[in-house]
Amino acid sequence: MVPSRRGRHVERMVKALVRVALLVFAVTLGLGAGGCTGATSDVEPPRADVADDRAEVTQRLARWSNDFAAHDTAAVCDLFAPDVVLTYPGVPDLDHDAMCARFAQLFEESQATGKTFRYAPPAISDVLPSGDLVVVRLVWTLTVRDASGATLETVREQGIDVFERQPDRSWRIRVSHAFPMGA
Repeated sequence: MVPSRRGRHVERMVKALVRVALLVFAVTLGLGAGGCTGATSDVEPPRADVADDRAEVTQRLARWSNDFAAHDTAAVCDLFAPDVVLTYPGVPDLDHDAMCARFAQLFEESQATGKTFRYAPPAISDVLPSGDLVVVRLVWTLTVRDASGATLETVREQGIDVFERQPDRSWRIRVSHAFPMGA
């Protein structure tokens, strides 16, 4: 199916907004133009091969689904930077400690009740690298089942995750904004 003129316009607008968000985020962190101060940085210059950055971020996201299914709290939390901010409508923003505590609580609930919480690998729409930042637009699908295996709920969440290269050169999510999609 060929997208309508309006659909192509909306897609271009979303991509433009993602690029603007990336630029604002980079400037806010002082990453643009040498930190805008002329000061030298301890961060190595970005690799020229953005394909490697895309692949690494994509692999980390795919691996996260398996870590979540295995209830590996440490591995689940490792995808996120220590100074992460997670935003979801209707709840206060979470930092790394609060997020990890919620994951641990969810995994304990799963063990106690027999409920399963499974995230499918994300449907990735865009991976936009720029220096030490990568913006990912994606959709996560969470399925909750009771102890008998009956589906209780399926939630689709659209999101934008901003990965930042860490001092150890790994990619971790620095900002995550997710919101539920309509039925």
